[in-house]
Amino acid sequence: MKEKKIKTTKKDISRFNPKPDVGLTSKQIEKRIEENLVNVTTVKTNKTIGKILLKNIFTFFNMTCLAVGLALIFVGAYSDLLFMGIVILNTLIGIIQEIRAKKTMDKLSLTNSNFTKVIRDGEEEEIYKTEIVLDDVLVLNPGMQIACDSVIIEGNVEVNESLLTGESQPAKKGKGASLYGGSFISSGTCKAKVTKIGNDNYIAQLSEKAKTFKQSKSELLNSLRALIKVITIFMVPIALLMLYNNYKYYSSNPASDYSLLYMVITKTSGCIVAMIPAGMFLLTSVALAVSVIRLSKKRTLVQELYCIEMLARTNVLCLDKTGTLTSGTMSVTDVSLLGKKSHEDVRKIIASMVNSFHDANMTALALKAYFGKPTYSAEKSLPFSSERKFMGCKFKNLGTYKLGAYEYVLDKPSEEIKKSAEEYASKGFRVLLLTECDANFGNTISKPIAFVLLQDNIRKDAPKTIQWFKENDVDIKIISGDNPVTVSEVARRVGVDNYDKYISLQGLSNNEVIEASSKYSIFGRVSPEQKAILVKALKSQGKTVAMTGDGVNDILALKEADCSIAIASGSDAARSVSQLVLLDSNFSSMPSVVAEGRRVVNNIQKSSSLFLMKTIFAIFISIFVLCMRKTYPFSPIQFLLLEMFVIGLPSFFLALQPNTNPIKGKFMANLARNTLPAGICLVMSTIAMYIYQTFTGISTEVLVTMCSFAILSMGFIALFKMCQPFNWFKSILFLACLGITITCLFLFFDVFKYVEIAYSEKLFLIIVCQSAYPLYVVLNKLFDFTAKFTTE
Repeated sequence: MKEKKIKTTKKDISRFNPKPDVGLTSKQIEKRIEENLVNVTTVKTNKTIGKILLKNIFTFFNMTCLAVGLALIFVGAYSDLLFMGIVILNTLIGIIQEIRAKKTMDKLSLTNSNFTKVIRDGEEEEIYKTEIVLDDVLVLNPGMQIACDSVIIEGNVEVNESLLTGESQPAKKGKGASLYGGSFISSGTCKAKVTKIGNDNYIAQLSEKAKTFKQSKSELLNSLRALIKVITIFMVPIALLMLYNNYKYYSSNPASDYSLLYMVITKTSGCIVAMIPAGMFLLTSVALAVSVIRLSKKRTLVQELYCIEMLARTNVLCLDKTGTLTSGTMSVTDVSLLGKKSHEDVRKIIASMVNSFHDANMTALALKAYFGKPTYSAEKSLPFSSERKFMGCKFKNLGTYKLGAYEYVLDKPSEEIKKSAEEYASKGFRVLLLTECDANFGNTISKPIAFVLLQDNIRKDAPKTIQWFKENDVDIKIISGDNPVTVSEVARRVGVDNYDKYISLQGLSNNEVIEASSKYSIFGRVSPEQKAILVKALKSQGKTVAMTGDGVNDILALKEADCSIAIASGSDAARSVSQLVLLDSNFSSMPSVVAEGRRVVNNIQKSSSLFLMKTIFAIFISIFVLCMRKTYPFSPIQFLLLEMFVIGLPSFFLALQPNTNPIKGKFMANLARNTLPAGICLVMSTIAMYIYQTFTGISTEVLVTMCSFAILSMGFIALFKMCQPFNWFKSILFLACLGITITCLFLFFDVFKYVEIAYSEKLFLIIVCQSAYPLYVVLNKLFDFTAKFTTE
């Protein structure tokens, strides 16, 4: 074996030229391992377990709540620490969900064809793909996935490169031809020398252009982040001013049972905790986590929580033909006789021809399945090649026949043959012509016998799924590396609208691709870069775009899409950059994902308003207290019943209710419309109690009790509206929460630091609560009218 030096960016490496039947020697393999020239790919993801922990633990609200909790521990206010349970639960759910998705994805990657065959020391052996070294000799047979970029040194094969190029037709390759990792051997056998390993492989280089585990462009997520910023802007100065205000107040009006520090810390903590809608983030996490569990039962892996929402908001769905709409196989649909031979004669001839070879490509398998077992034995045969475009067989006492493209099996095809073939092709068929010829497979006496028509097999679930998306106002765009005519026919068969608006993007400039994005529905001969340009162009037109893909040629577009969906049977690269993975490669599960997204977003929009009404109340009542130089009335425990049985428990169960209505409007606008009426009524009710204190001189303890009962009453009014329209489940939920709250008030009245109030105070409380309900109804109608007016 010869060695030669080649220069790389790292160092000089000696290259070996092993013989096909010998391969590398043990000594050469040891040298490669010492040089670290082994096929190990560095998987770069942003989601290590350490980063997941940091992301979920060290948030602004978590750190704020921790600081409040430590302060309460310092002064011995242990009963006010119950709010920390919600904070811890929220954090755990986020961590568990993200780690679960990461581990599921890692397991999925491990199951994807880990072994390959090599020649070493003259012996064939099976090794892990990660044990391949540079210049190893691979043994490749039909159905095998090529582990590394390599060059053929012996044999001829047909290669399916659809995961890389999107082109479903196999490519014929012989000695000296390059093979790319990730491709599959369709037919033939060969031995190939490994030319690139690990991150140097083409598939790894293309994967580098896309970052895995990208953040979702979720409106829900962005709205929650915006809420955090707005709340923070109010919370920090209010908390500092409240700390000073409470200190001044209790310095002048000391409490009889508690120290100055205790009162200042508990009242300021009550203000801060009330402003943090921690339960809203828990609600969002739980609702999404439940969706993840539901979808996992339908064999759909969610890698990014908020992508469920983005698919629910999608109004343009970009699909690849191969693997999504079609099964990756072909079938014979018709045989059109041209000569005097019968269907049975043609069946026997073609069956005997295709079974004379060991090809396992889509076309050969379709022909074998349709025409059955051979009848005759071939005396002489000529295998199909990409140059010849036909196969041939000579049968004793029967004649010599060719099967292939009409322009290659006939010397001068008639106008009638040409017209028929082109008409079939325009309908998306793959057209083969069977002819009888001379003994040397020449065209001098070729006689047409029959046309054989083949087409891609449509997935059984594809038409129904496409129809579902059409009924839900989602435009379908098909983007493929195949011939646009073929893709258009597949689109017609599955029911895609505007299937006749197709275009080939081959040779078009970026600007021409962008211009075509809005004019056509079917795109053929599309490169990986052009797929990404199409998705970006559609997004620039204000569309929310989802993209499905299974190959490396899809990853740039998957990265660009608002929601990316990978087929599990595809490449590791496509799965790693996608937010959703269809584990059983079942396209029909996508409507379930959309339904889950609609349920989550619609229910969170309604249920979150319960949490946010408390935040709005806390902010505005704090501002009122500071302006009036009063003390903040509540400590954290006095919000416990409101948070548990008016907000927390009901919102959780309401968020899990079925809701498949299309998502309408912006999340923040809908949330504000649902939140402000209740928030305003809470503030007005509490201010009414302060006014009552000013005129009657009631104690702070009585004021706190009256305010607590007022906000509980207003909370149940808001919950009553949220449960509409009532069903048996919502009725039981509402009555149960009301009953538990009343029971807790009777059993733990002193624990909540409430005091008995006089009859006149009870009467005033009832009047305020009764007045709050019509005000709440009027405000709701006003905000609903305003929303409709601004939308129109």
